[in-house]
Amino acid sequence: MTALIFSYPGMWETFSAWLQKYESVAIWLEGIALILIFVCDRRDSRQQHRETLAQMEIMRNQARATVTAANAATKSAEALINSERAWVIAELVPICAKFSDWCRPAGNGWATLSDEEMRNGVHMRHKLKFTNMGRTPAHILRYRVSYSCLDKGITSLPRGRVTSLSRGTVERHDTARTFDHLLGATDSIEVPEIVDVNEYLRNRIKGIKELENTAVFHGWVEYQHVFSSEVVKVSFCYSYKPSTLGLVRVPETKGIEYESIGYANENQSPN
Repeated sequence: MTALIFSYPGMWETFSAWLQKYESVAIWLEGIALILIFVCDRRDSRQQHRETLAQMEIMRNQARATVTAANAATKSAEALINSERAWVIAELVPICAKFSDWCRPAGNGWATLSDEEMRNGVHMRHKLKFTNMGRTPAHILRYRVSYSCLDKGITSLPRGRVTSLSRGTVERHDTARTFDHLLGATDSIEVPEIVDVNEYLRNRIKGIKELENTAVFHGWVEYQHVFSSEVVKVSFCYSYKPSTLGLVRVPETKGIEYESIGYANENQSPN
C-alpha cells in the first residue's frame, strides 16, 4: 500500500496533510480501541472469575457432601457396634429363697433351713452374678465387692478410689479378684465367692437394726468386648433393709462410685 501511495506524484503530500489535519481524530480512535480492548478483557476476566467461583463452590459442596457421607457412615458403624457389643450387668443375688420358710438349694429342689442355719445367717448369703445382656461375648477381667457401714444421716458413698475410712463411714471392707472368663451373649455366671451379709453386719448389727447405721454393698466389674480393647467398668450398689433381711438395689448413677444411696433407712423410699 505504501509503495502504491509513493508511486503517484503528490499523493504522499496529500496523505501527510490528511494525517496532520486528522491526527487528533486518529489518537481518539486509537484510545477508544484500547478502551474497548480493555473492557472486553475485563469482561472475559470477570466471566472466568465467575466460572472459577462456581467451580470452587461445586467443589466445596462436593467436599461437604463427602464429609457428611463419611460422618453418616461412621455413625452407622458406631450404631451397629453399639447394638452388637457386649453389655454386662452385675447383681448380688440371694442363695436362699423364702417360701413359707427360708429354704436353701438342695439338689433339684429346696430344703428348709434349720434353726442353727438361721442363727448363722445362711439365709442372708449372696453371690455376685454377671449377665451379658449384649449380642456378642464379653471378656470378664476382674471385679470388686465392697462393704461400707455409714454413720447416721450419711446417705452418700465417697467418690473415687477409697483406701481408708472416709468421713461418715464407720466400717469398710474390700475384696478384689481377677476373674478371667469369656461370657457369651445372654449367658450368666456366678463367682465362687460368697457374700455373707450376716458376717459383714455382725459388728454393727444393733445400730443397723435401729437405723443408726446404713449397710451398703457395692463394687464393680471390668470387662472388654470383641470390638475394642477398651476396658468397660460397670458398678453396682445395694443397701441392706432390716425389715426384710435382704438387699435393695440402689438405682445406678454416673461414675464408678455411687454418689447417693437411694435407700438409706426404713423411712426412705427405695427409689
